[in-house]
Amino acid sequence: MKVFVAGATGDLGKRLVEQFVARGHTVVGLTRDERGDEIVRDRGGEPHRGDLFDVASLVEGARGADVVIHAATAIPTATKPSAEDWERNDRLRRAGVENLTTAATRVGADQYIQQSVVWVVRRPDGSPFDESAPRNTDRTTESAADAERIAETAAEEGSFDATILRCGWFYAADSEQTTTIAENLETGDMPIVGGGLLGRSDAVVSPIHVDDAASAFVAAAQEGVEGTYHVVDDQPVTVADFLETFAAYLDADEPSRIPGWLARLFVGKDNVRFFTSSMPTSNAAFHEATGWEPEYPTYEDGLAAVAAGVDRER
Repeated sequence: MKVFVAGATGDLGKRLVEQFVARGHTVVGLTRDERGDEIVRDRGGEPHRGDLFDVASLVEGARGADVVIHAATAIPTATKPSAEDWERNDRLRRAGVENLTTAATRVGADQYIQQSVVWVVRRPDGSPFDESAPRNTDRTTESAADAERIAETAAEEGSFDATILRCGWFYAADSEQTTTIAENLETGDMPIVGGGLLGRSDAVVSPIHVDDAASAFVAAAQEGVEGTYHVVDDQPVTVADFLETFAAYLDADEPSRIPGWLARLFVGKDNVRFFTSSMPTSNAAFHEATGWEPEYPTYEDGLAAVAAGVDRER
């Protein structure tokens, strides 16, 4: 099988290249510079210098591909992201998906796989949800919902099957967001938001180690499944438990707690909304469709590996 990956140099994308190659598939990864070429080559893939906003370059790179994957994101990493910080990510999700699905149609791909996020359908009351839940967006997820719609429409009008994998909250030792959290936990600058001094945050998240997210994409391609699926750990976890467990693995002090109104002054309303809004969901449908199982089934398993990996990087 030949696979074309847009976003091949990111946290997820470089793992996609490595894992598909390890299973005997040919992988072409979209790159923009020499460093990107090295990342793809080091993992056994073939780099293709191009641009997600240039359809011709995508068609050239994806020629002969059986599977085309959109794994390109530009999630803001600033402490307090502005509206402008989200615009590049929105463009990757909207225009990027338009262009990549066009390329998938032109090269005659059999399957198109779109990365999305489970919190695009989280419930206003924080209750559990599955793939059938209606979309419930905010400023940071509206473009993810649009990307899903664009992919679905392109599949209906074209000749390929569309697979949308809504992933949970990514974490990994080499993830910039995860390493930033680790550093802030160690310095005491990563409080639990929402509980304040009088209580705990009870917001529930559904995380997924990036290694497991990548293996889910491989499973989706090898099994040829279509439709929308949630890719998360076996066990949702409160934000408080996640951060406290991570701190313990790092031998850091237990994080403090601050109310949401105070946190908004420092990290902005978007980050506060993320860390205080529940998104409990399950991987049951995807497991049933593909037999996929995560290597790190719980956040405790994954964080133990992450903490060890962070130590090795120092």
